[in-house]
Amino acid sequence: MRGRLTSTVRARRVLVAVAAVVASLAAGTNGVSGVAGAQDTEKVPPPVWTSLVATPITSARPVLGADGRIHLTYELLVTNVSPSVMTFDRLETLDASKGHADVNTESGSTVVATLEGADLEAATQSLGRPNTVPVGPFQVTRLFLDATFAKNATLPTALEHRFQITLEPAAGTPPVTSATVVSGRTKVANARAVVVGPPLAGPRWVDSGGCCFPPSYHRTATLPINGKFAVPERFAMDFLQLNPENKLYAGPQDQLSSYAYQGAKVLAVADGTVVDLQDGRPDETPPNFPEGYTLLEALGNFVVVDIGHGRFAFSTHFQPNTLKVKVGDKVRRGQVLALMGNSGNSDAPHLHFAILDGPSPFSSYSLPFVFSSFTTTGTITNAIEDIQSGAAAEIAPAQAGPHRNELPLENDVITFPKQ
Repeated sequence: MRGRLTSTVRARRVLVAVAAVVASLAAGTNGVSGVAGAQDTEKVPPPVWTSLVATPITSARPVLGADGRIHLTYELLVTNVSPSVMTFDRLETLDASKGHADVNTESGSTVVATLEGADLEAATQSLGRPNTVPVGPFQVTRLFLDATFAKNATLPTALEHRFQITLEPAAGTPPVTSATVVSGRTKVANARAVVVGPPLAGPRWVDSGGCCFPPSYHRTATLPINGKFAVPERFAMDFLQLNPENKLYAGPQDQLSSYAYQGAKVLAVADGTVVDLQDGRPDETPPNFPEGYTLLEALGNFVVVDIGHGRFAFSTHFQPNTLKVKVGDKVRRGQVLALMGNSGNSDAPHLHFAILDGPSPFSSYSLPFVFSSFTTTGTITNAIEDIQSGAAAEIAPAQAGPHRNELPLENDVITFPKQ
């Protein structure tokens, strides 16, 4: 009986504490979150209740884009821990190199990026489909962020995020209108992007689903693998090739022979050792994605090459039975690995390419990389979906010209040097 009474007392105390939290949130209490890395600084902020908690999946990593800017690209999981519906009104990314930032928007914290309006909505992606904005009570959403800096800028060593939010209370709770919360301390990796050679040769290759903002389908691929979120596609890109009329195909859309680049040679981007591969998966019929595949089957025919220093080059969607290598083979930069196809989770012939921090295409993390040399014709301005339906690509001259040691950005049209 004593234990039962003790449990009852404890339950009442918990209810009182929860009521206090709800009341403080309803009163618009502002504060600094103690999440993610308070031990990294000498000054630890005092404990205060907050209406949200933001947590990075992994550190931000810098890469020099074809726009001449350094991109710090990363993700946050954001939990609404209030009983109210939460709307993000404004998000300021802060340089937290010297310690925790303050909720006071007039403080000396350096703002390195700001999102609001349509851009903030584009950065916010729920875990479910369709996307839900605002965020419901006690729900989780994701933010896909990209802070950019001048090419020679000194980068922050850590970032924090000042959220300005609106809370619309549920029935029976005190009225709340707004709050400011600092959360989501994120380390910035002190590492250079690896320089690699071209995976293809020739003109009019389109970087589809590439970096960095608005977030592409690769950027938003935060995958629940083995009990944790993995980010294997943060810097990944799909390469498709336009024909001389700037179209993807000439002829019936559902015939692979209509795609002139079907069967293009896919090249090793660096010297290394083949550590994993898959072959024998059939080419799919465009323009539909296959259904009912396991995770391994969805990869199609692929090759993983260990290129050293904890980096692995992943290339996939090859034609079946065209792989020129086997596990254990040493490969040289520029060597043909296989022929481009449409195997696995694919709706048109293309090459999916990424650099990973491990040999597993699913549970590894995407690493930044730059190509040693390429030329950009420009950037596609009409919807990729229209081009996939047969329309000609409309190309504006943005970022046109030669590039060295840079990362192509989404929808750039690229010429790789012939090998």
